[in-house]
Amino acid sequence: MGERGKQYDIPLLNKGFHDINTVVCGWQDCKSGHFFGPAIREYYLIHYILDGKGIFERKGKVYSLGKGSMFLIRPHEVTYYEADKQNPWSYVWIGFSGALSEELIDGSGFDKSPIVYSPGSAFIFKNMISADKLSQSAEIYLCGLIFELFARLKEENNVDTCAAQVYARRAENYIQSNYMYDISVAGIAKILGIDRRYLYRIFVEHIGTSPQKYLLKYRLGKAAELLSQYDCIVSEAARSCGYKDTFNFSKMFKKEYGISPSEFKRKIK
Repeated sequence: MGERGKQYDIPLLNKGFHDINTVVCGWQDCKSGHFFGPAIREYYLIHYILDGKGIFERKGKVYSLGKGSMFLIRPHEVTYYEADKQNPWSYVWIGFSGALSEELIDGSGFDKSPIVYSPGSAFIFKNMISADKLSQSAEIYLCGLIFELFARLKEENNVDTCAAQVYARRAENYIQSNYMYDISVAGIAKILGIDRRYLYRIFVEHIGTSPQKYLLKYRLGKAAELLSQYDCIVSEAARSCGYKDTFNFSKMFKKEYGISPSEFKRKIK
């Protein structure tokens, strides 16, 4: 490989985190014409150019890159990159693996090209450099910065998922996380900052049922789970699923399952 300039690698432990796992991180002020490759990696690797210029080659295509750009190397693909001879680049790199890698990449711009231009992301990579000051938590800190990076890229690249679907999914997730409280469709719409009628329409379109029916079915499903798997009594199941009135809960439960909660509990024993 070409002659290196000033370089620093942050010594990391492979924590084996399931979702996102940082593997390598560091930065380098490259010397004129410094190159790496052709070579492959076993993990995802992003280089962010802080200054200078260079080229990146992948699948026979050569990209000229400068300050504010970054390039992604995917696992097991052959790539080559080289610093400019007159104005060699300085860059920060972060390598990672994990089950969420492709999901984070999707919609970030990297799903369409190995090159992304994002001058606003410079601070994230500069923060990565500071991980070398952390003796116990560098890996966790870098994982957080990876999530922050992709959140920013998805916003900048205007993810294809339409706004209506995002609202509908957020409403669905809100119900799943807060079904045990006194929530309402109107309250959810207010939290999302949209009209209740609009929420109703997009929820039906993207989830397949009305938000009220979804809330009801989700609550009763959780109640059945509490009765059958956690040996809760009927009043406990009712309160745990957002029902203050046990009688009303029993009425709704029987309408959904054909038997009362107490009969349901006896039947599954």
